[in-house]
Amino acid sequence: MILALLLIGGISLLLLGGHYLVSHAVNLAAQLKLSPLVISLTIVAFGTSAPELVVSLDAVLTGHDDIVIGNIIGSNIANLLLVVAVSALIFPVTLVKATIKREGAALIAASLLFALLAHDGLFSSLDGLVLVACLVVYTAFAFLKPSQNGDGVSDETGTEDRVSPTAGSTAIMRDLLLIAAALAALALGSHMFVDGAVRLSLVLGVSEAVIGLTVVAVGTAAPEIVTAAIAAWRRQPDVVIGNVVGSSIFNLLGIAGTTALVSSIEVDHRFLGFDFGLMLATSILIVVGGLVLGRLGRTVGAMMLFAYIGYLVKLV
Repeated sequence: MILALLLIGGISLLLLGGHYLVSHAVNLAAQLKLSPLVISLTIVAFGTSAPELVVSLDAVLTGHDDIVIGNIIGSNIANLLLVVAVSALIFPVTLVKATIKREGAALIAASLLFALLAHDGLFSSLDGLVLVACLVVYTAFAFLKPSQNGDGVSDETGTEDRVSPTAGSTAIMRDLLLIAAALAALALGSHMFVDGAVRLSLVLGVSEAVIGLTVVAVGTAAPEIVTAAIAAWRRQPDVVIGNVVGSSIFNLLGIAGTTALVSSIEVDHRFLGFDFGLMLATSILIVVGGLVLGRLGRTVGAMMLFAYIGYLVKLV
């Protein structure tokens, strides 16, 4: 009974939080005259990755380093295969080539840096500092670079120009508060879902590494899944891509870096084999596919979904 309440209650909060997060993130982008992509790469992405950060910090403080690394890599695989697949199946995701080239390159670079620092079997505090510094640079660049097409600025500029500064500030504050509330709902929903899922997996006798790569990874990636699905339904491809890429970069740089600053993380080299290879290969394929096709349709989405299911079957 408790298990069912945790799972159902968690999913309900995820759906509610995802709906308000997408809606008010797009509103905030328009108010600030920023592209929805910028908001999605930063505020939305970092916010939906909060569950991964909390789980990883708790895991490293209790000596479960495999869950930390499994959560980071597993969440990224879920982001790049499952989240994109679900979004594409709901509505084909159109990709701006300049965007996918720039942000895709950043994701691949972050992945390679993660592997390089993990290669010696330990994320030290110095490694953590390097990762966090790279995240700060990436975030600053996301806000400072000019918009490629100005798609974040409302077409109704004349109407917005007539809005008083006080009214504009009130609207921005309202959107920020509702985004914060939506993120809180996502965090609580994710916590309930992960709690229920971990209890279920422990009953089934699954190893800690597999739990990190599957149950915890999918559970903590649930906010990204719901947010991207709602964004796809609302025809907001920038939010889909920004959320997926931004969350993946935050996982690699922000979560690994912050966790390593708190306590050094031992890295089992098995994570740097097939699991990391799949994550990197998927990143490259999405970038190449986006540049060649310009969109991710339902056929591609179905293939990615089956690939993720195959990955889970292999693990279990």
